[in-house]
Formats: sequence, structure tokens, C-alpha cells
Amino acid sequence: MQTYLAHAEGSVSSSIIIDGTELPASPDAIIPILQGINNDLDHEERPYGFISKFVVIRPSQHPMYDLNYLFFQLVPGNPVTFDYSGSCGHSILAAIQVAMKWGWLPSASPGLRVRVYVENVGDSLVCEVDHAVRSGMNCTAHFIVDGGTTLASLLPSGVLTNRLATEYGSYEVSLVSSGNPYVFVNATELGIHSEQELFDAGQDTLDRLNAIRRAAALLLGWNPDGVFPKVAAVASFEPETIAFRAVSIPSWHPTIALTGAACIGVAAAIEGTIVHRLIGGALVGGRHLKVSTKGGNTYISTATTGGKLSDYLLYSSISEKNVRLLGALPFKKGATYEWELQRKVYA
Repeated sequence: MQTYLAHAEGSVSSSIIIDGTELPASPDAIIPILQGINNDLDHEERPYGFISKFVVIRPSQHPMYDLNYLFFQLVPGNPVTFDYSGSCGHSILAAIQVAMKWGWLPSASPGLRVRVYVENVGDSLVCEVDHAVRSGMNCTAHFIVDGGTTLASLLPSGVLTNRLATEYGSYEVSLVSSGNPYVFVNATELGIHSEQELFDAGQDTLDRLNAIRRAAALLLGWNPDGVFPKVAAVASFEPETIAFRAVSIPSWHPTIALTGAACIGVAAAIEGTIVHRLIGGALVGGRHLKVSTKGGNTYISTATTGGKLSDYLLYSSISEKNVRLLGALPFKKGATYEWELQRKVYA
């Protein structure tokens, strides 16, 4: 069973990519193998930092796709657990780069398009290579949805805004799901009134956002201690720009997740959401939205047929993404590799 480590710029964690051709199809059957891999990692050395993203890939048997992708988010604890109810755009790009190294896909070259089926959520992502770089590539990620996806269907709670009660007070939020579900709250409700305050926010704001996320999960009937929905504080301090700060595992996200970028582009397109109100409806369909984060700027293009709930989402694109290979996994000396034995048992 092949494994490799790769990183997409802006991701909170590098991704462990695992060859799934000999693994069971069931995610629950794969989890013991992931636990074995995680146990054998050299967590003390951590040459690539905390690794929380585990990805199983297979060459696709479907004529519309090149690669099948299954994502697992490591949730810290004793023991650690894995959540596979969502996906990660950055790790999809990392998986594509590794699949190229393994010879499953052509090498990166300008114009090459790789089509990925995301097993977790049934979505599609098309990676378009802009140019190859040393040990990696620069690319644009296109999130493609099924035809007939109305904007109304992207509101998990069924309404444009909800009022959530938490131990810190009640907050108005918009819940939007595109790629992954997100909870967006206006930063001013958290007492934040400038971009610098947002980017410098500390533990108190983090605790409030986590409380909002848990309340949103309970509203949706989900596990409040799970990973989803994600949560972000948003604001607009300059025209046609959203300032964005999101929570990840185990703390703040350094920039913006690809799925978060797709999701906020969609939220900006839907008339009446908190994000759309922040930009004053200036961007029809959320096209060419600039998102400012602590780690830099991201530009999102979202194509819709309009901004009404009866309108349709076509796709979202995020450009200028950089991916690089890192190398073999940092296993401990004398690791037992019990996960190989588990693979043989479960396969």
C-alpha cells in the first residue's frame, strides 16, 4: 500500500495520501488502518507540523472522472477519531499531485484538467493546471455541481438566516453548504470592528465561534462535537471584499479552505444572506469576490443564474493555488506497521 505526503498552500495541514486500490470500500472499515498509520507517525519530530488530513484515492472506474477521493479528518483526542462527513479542497489538490507521481495521471502541464469525484459528499472538482513548478504545480480549482442545483438547496436550515442561542449570547448566522457546510456570522456581533481586530482575535473569539458552531450542529441534528459545520467570522471593511477568519482543527485556519472559498462565494450570491448583505449586493452572483485573510488574499468566481432562491448554482472557481510534494511519511524508527496487517484483514 503506497503512502505519500503533500501540501497545498494555505491548508491548515499537510495531507497523507493513501493508495486505496487494495483497501475496503467502507469508510468505517478503513478507519482502523488510518489509526494504525497515525500511531506509527513520529509525532515528536513533526517535520511537517500537525497532520490532520488523511486521504484515500483510487483511479476512477467512471468515464467522467480520473480519480476517486475519500477524505478523513483526524479529530484530536485519546484515542483520536476520524470524521468523513465532509471533504477538503486543499487535500484534493494534494491527492492529484501524488496521483501524478504514482503514474496514475499525466504529469502536470498547462491546460491539463483532472476530474475528481468526491465520495464523501458526491461533489465533483476539476483541477486545471496553470503551470508546473518544481515538485508541484500551480492550478485553478473548479467546484462543479449537478445540474438543477438551486440556491435554496444550499441552505441546510432552509432559511437565509438563523438566530442561534449560545452560552455567550444569541447570534444571527447564515448556514450555507457548498463543498462543505459553513456557518457565517457577522464579526461585528463578536465586537470586532476592523480587519486588524479580526485577524488579531484570540481565545475569547475562538471560544464564541466554537459555541456558535456547536449550536448550528444541534440545529441541523448533527454531532456538536464533530467537525462540521465549519464556522467563520466575516466582515467587509472595503468595497467588494470580505474579511474572513475561520476555525479549523485544532485552532484558527491560517487562510481559507478551498471549500470555504466556494461556500462564501455562493453565500455572496444568495440575496439575503449575511455575506450578501455585507457586500451590499454589489457583486451579481458573487463573481470575482476578493476574500482577505490573515494569510493573504483569495479570489473567487461564482457562476449562478441569479441571486434568488429559485436560481441555480453552476460552478465556483478558485485560482492561483500552489501544491507541492513533501516526501515519505515521517514514521517512527522501528514502527510496527500494524496497519498493514489490518489492511490484509479488512481487504
